[in-house]
Amino acid sequence: MSRILSEHDITLLLKLAPECDTLICGKSETQYRSILPPVANHYAKDAEDFAARLNRLTENEFISLIELIQNGEEGIVCLPPECAEVLIEQTMRRAGEEAANELYALYELGNQCQ
Repeated sequence: MSRILSEHDITLLLKLAPECDTLICGKSETQYRSILPPVANHYAKDAEDFAARLNRLTENEFISLIELIQNGEEGIVCLPPECAEVLIEQTMRRAGEEAANELYALYELGNQCQ
C-alpha cells in the first residue's frame, strides 16, 4: 500500500539500504511510498543480499515491519518472488508460522504493484 513514509519508516529503509541517498525512485521519479520494494528492486543485488539486509534489523524492527505489512501499510506484492520467499522464511523464523502464512497469503493475493 502506498503511503508517506514516517521517520520510523525512513530509519528502517536507511538501515536496510544505507546507500540510499534520496527517497525518490530513479525510474518513476516519484517518492518512495514503501520500504521493502525499493530495497528489493533497487538496492539488493539478489535474494541473498536481500536476506543479509533483513538480518540488519533487530527483532523489534523486523516485527514492526511485519506489523506494517499485516496492517496494510507496507506492500509486498512488488517484491520479486525470490525476495518474497526470503521475507517469508525470515518471518517464519523470527515471528512465527502464523505471521509467515499471513505474509504468504498476502503475497499470493497481490496481482499488481501498488
